Amino acid sequence: MSFVIRKASEKDLLPIQRLLAKAGLQEGAMEDHLKDFLVVENENHQVIGTVGVECFGKEGLLRSLVIDAPNWTSYRSLEFLQVALAHAKEKGVETVYLCAKQASELFAILGFKQMDQDQLPESIKTSSHFRQTAAKEIAVFSCQL
Repeated sequence: MSFVIRKASEKDLLPIQRLLAKAGLQEGAMEDHLKDFLVVENENHQVIGTVGVECFGKEGLLRSLVIDAPNWTSYRSLEFLQVALAHAKEKGVETVYLCAKQASELFAILGFKQMDQDQLPESIKTSSHFRQTAAKEIAVFSCQL
């Protein structure tokens, strides 16, 4: 089974929204951040995964990682995240942050380290995604690129 990772386009908005809804994620104003997303397509050109890296100058916020494929592996997830981080680096991001309910070995492998929320840069704290997520009990992680 082959997969393609590419930048999201306008035609991907509805499939991304469906993936997020199926995963129980509520993302407001997705159309405003579509340029920040990558998608994974299967050989039938169906969007089966997505991840966003919202950029704030030299800081980025990893968001909305969702994969919906029965044949997906941890190794493929690692590759997908590596592509997302490389994409962020190309955009000039030096530090990527993420919010999660719990620590993941996958993120640790990529170099993410847990940190206190009060150490987050103001640009991340005031982002709509972080404000939406911060109300829930989350852990915050950062990774230098």
